[in-house]
Parts: sequence; structure tokens; C-alpha cells
Amino acid sequence: MRVIRGIVLMALGIKVMVLGLWWWDSVARAEHPTAEAAVESVSPGVPTDLLARSRGFRDLLDAVRQRGVELDEREQALKARAAALGALEKTVAGEVARLEGLVGTKGAAPVEAAATTTPARDTTVGVGVTKIYESMKAEEAAPILDKLDDETAKAILARMKEKQIGAILAAMNRDRAVALTKALAAGS
Repeated sequence: MRVIRGIVLMALGIKVMVLGLWWWDSVARAEHPTAEAAVESVSPGVPTDLLARSRGFRDLLDAVRQRGVELDEREQALKARAAALGALEKTVAGEVARLEGLVGTKGAAPVEAAATTTPARDTTVGVGVTKIYESMKAEEAAPILDKLDDETAKAILARMKEKQIGAILAAMNRDRAVALTKALAAGS
């Protein structure tokens, strides 16, 4: 299962890289207006004889126009990046949801199969209670399971690993261990 998740995550990473490269290339190829076209479009507002007489003013005006063009280019590039990033986020979120759905359905199938074979397990004792007993030492869990009714103890033990069940039964009262063993054998 880890291998499949690793492969899926690698494929998702490759998709993200391809989309990122595609976006980066599209931003780099965006058309940029030339500086001369920008000067021509603004110069009708300024008298030409004033520009001819004042070279410093003309240089300053050209620098301001160039800076305005650069800022416009940056703004357009940022808008394009934001749009591409938004699309990429939606794509990644969709992929993650799809993959979680796949993993959820594959993980749910064994649980559903177990529910059909032993319905008493799901109705009496949850997985959380079993995990609590699994985390305890056998010597600590045995006296508690000795005091539980047969159905509850059977449901808890049925969800545990065989090695742990053996350790708990060995630590239990012999008569109670025999009764639970018979109950487990009858249920399986």
C-alpha cells in the first residue's frame, strides 16, 4: 500500500512540475510592448520643441515611461502567475480528493468484508477500545478482560493479533481463558 501511495504521490509531483514548467514558459513568452511604442503613445501630450530643448527632462520622462512599462509587465506576469497557481491548486486539490477516494474505497473494502462475517464485532465494541487493550501489557489487560462478559471480551479479542491474544489468555484465570477460547472458536 505504501508503494502505491508513493507512486501516486510521485505522479502527482510530476504533474505539478509539468504544469509549473508550462506556466513558467507561458509567462516568459508573454508579449512585451517596446519602449519606443510606449514613448510614441505618450509623447503627443508633450510638445516636441520642449523635449528637444530639455535633454535632461526627456531622459527623465523616458525613464519614467520605461519604469511604467516594466511595472505593467510585472503586474501582468503576477496576474498570469496567480491565475496559473489557482488552476494548479484546483488541479492538485482534485487529484488529492480523487486519490483519497481511491485509498478510502480500497481501505473500506476489508472493513466491510469483516463486518459481514462478524457483525457482533462492530455493534458491541469499537476499534478504539481494541486499540486500548492492544496498547496494554498482557498482565494488565488479563484481569480486566476476566471481569467482562463473554460477548464483549470475545469482540475485543477477535480484533487483536494472535500473539497478543495468546499472551492475554496465558495471563488470565484458567477457567475464564477456557471459556473465551471456546467462544472464539465457536465464532470463527
